[in-house]
This record gives sequence, C-alpha cells and structure tokens, in this order.
Amino acid sequence: MSHLTPGGKSVRDNEDTAFARERSKTVGGGEMGPNRSVRLGATCLAASALLLTAFPLVRPFADRSPHPEEVAAAFASPSWVLAHVLGGLGFVLLPIGLFGVYTFLEGSSGERRAFQGLILSWIGVGLILPTVLGTEAFGLRAIGQTAVQQKNPDLLAIANAIRFGRQRMLFFPGLLLLAAGAISFAAAVWKSNVLPRWSGVLLAAGLALFLPLLPQAIRIVDGFLIGIGGTWIALSMVSRKGARDI
Repeated sequence: MSHLTPGGKSVRDNEDTAFARERSKTVGGGEMGPNRSVRLGATCLAASALLLTAFPLVRPFADRSPHPEEVAAAFASPSWVLAHVLGGLGFVLLPIGLFGVYTFLEGSSGERRAFQGLILSWIGVGLILPTVLGTEAFGLRAIGQTAVQQKNPDLLAIANAIRFGRQRMLFFPGLLLLAAGAISFAAAVWKSNVLPRWSGVLLAAGLALFLPLLPQAIRIVDGFLIGIGGTWIALSMVSRKGARDI
C-alpha cells in the first residue's frame, strides 16, 4: 500500500520523480550526456520507427485486388521488395531500440515491465522476420514476375499456398507476442514517470495494430503511430527534457 506525503503524492511517486531528475542528468542527456547503450538504442529505435512508417507508404496494395493480373503486377513490382526490405530492417533494429529503452528504465518502477516487454518483443520479431524478409519480400516477387512473364495468373495459387500455409504458425504468433511486448513496454513507460507517458502508448498501439489484413488507410495511420511514438521516445531518451510527466 502506498504511503502519502503531505503534498498528496505517494512515496513511490516521489521516488520515481527523483529518479527521473537524476536520470535526466546522467543518462537522459544532462552534463554527462547519454551513455553509449542508450544513445545507440535511441538511434536504432528512431530508425526502426521511421522504417516501419515508410513500409505501408511504399508497399503496393494491389495484392488485395480481385483481378489476378493486378496481384501479379504488385508482387513483381520493385516497390514490393523495397517496402518489405524497409519493414524488415525496421524489425531488425527494433530489438536494439527496445533494449535501449529497457536500459534507460533500469532502476525505475517500470523496469520489470520493460524486461518482460523486451523478451516478448524479441521472440515476436524473431518469428516475424522470416516472413517479412523472406517469403513476402522475395518469394512472392519471384512468383509474381514469373506469372507476369508467362501471362499465367494460375501461378498465384502458389503464393496463396505460401501465405496461408504453415508460415502462419510463425507469423501470427509473432505478431501476438510483439503486441504483448509493446503493451508491456507502454505500461513500463507510463509507470516509470521517466519518459513521456503517451509516447509509449502511441508506439504500443502502432505495433499492436501491425496486422496485414487491415485496409491500406489504417495501415498507413498505424505506421505513423509507430513513427511518432518511437521517435518521441528516442528523442526523449537523449534530450535534457527526457524525464517529464506527460
């Protein structure tokens, strides 16, 4: 049970506020500046967030078309590979960025939640990457190119077999674990009072809604949630104003 001080705040709140001030002086960008692991984590988190924002902006969505010729052309498009490479690199950098957030929150009341989020996110990303940087990026493009060259849309049945086959046993559990990890990180940021509270909420919402079945407009909005939340956290980690109660 929390004990209240004369000012109406709990002892734990005061401890977190004191920790936030000290963190802003040492790790978060005071006279000593951010340490290397936090700076690296912040850089990777911002880069990851921007890459994941770019993914739905570059990705062709004609693969949702009822016309096989348009689906094949989408798969064969250079934009298809570029988008998935950008998204894949975003996922590669994300665990490094989240490790930086965990390092930043060490010693705060959100440390345990951040550690839980880190482990869940790492496993989730590991299950997602083979699909994003493997079958989706290059396997489907090869099928699309062959279908276009041979004018044989029947080849798209192979793409459907890949997409809706056993790879789902990795991809969808990976998405669920990533969502759980992101939500745990949001709870850690909110509880710690060290980073802007709503930054964690935006990032978690974006990662939790990273679902391939959603419409294009929602995917684009989702990308911006990731971009805003991730860069907000990253900038807060390395700035003098990183510890704020927002």
